[in-house]
Amino acid sequence: MNKKLKDLRKEQIMNAALSVAVAKGYENSRMDDIVEKSQLSKGAIYWYYKSKKDVYLSLVDYWFVRYSSGVLDRVPRQESASTQLKTLFDYFIDQFDNNPASFKILVEFWRMSGLDPDFNSKLQKIHSQYLEYIAEIIKTGIANGEFKKVNPRITALSILINIEGINWFTLFEKSGVEAHDYINTISDFILNGLKKKSNK
Repeated sequence: MNKKLKDLRKEQIMNAALSVAVAKGYENSRMDDIVEKSQLSKGAIYWYYKSKKDVYLSLVDYWFVRYSSGVLDRVPRQESASTQLKTLFDYFIDQFDNNPASFKILVEFWRMSGLDPDFNSKLQKIHSQYLEYIAEIIKTGIANGEFKKVNPRITALSILINIEGINWFTLFEKSGVEAHDYINTISDFILNGLKKKSNK
């Protein structure tokens, strides 16, 4: 089997696993559910993955590559640090609008990371990579005099936690608050708090 076909099959399995996990959760899903959703044979899936856990561990990597590449492509590194952060916020709200499953599955990943050390290890690595990415933007803003002198890592953690708050909208009733309003409000709070006041 050539590489292109293998990659296509794996993506087919990953997309099926994503849909199944969002609908049923990890513990309530079966390999047969993934087989049915992917429209592949059980043998074809076991050719690539030896168990349900193996499928879902691969799904964590697939999710990260898929959505982190979108961030890297979208955020204009040549722009100001403020613009980069604003673009980052906008990217995640666009993802929420276009594909809320990408946030729903993150909730399931978090749950599994508390139960299984293999999931925990993968999620910690991904979380650290996002954290460092945002921290570098903060450092750039401090270095060019755009931002106040803050702790970049703590600030990045605060931003990441607030972005992940979008998951609230996938779990509970909106209570009159829209995801767009939430993101716009917290992004304004964060950016206004980071920016140096002009001496006019």
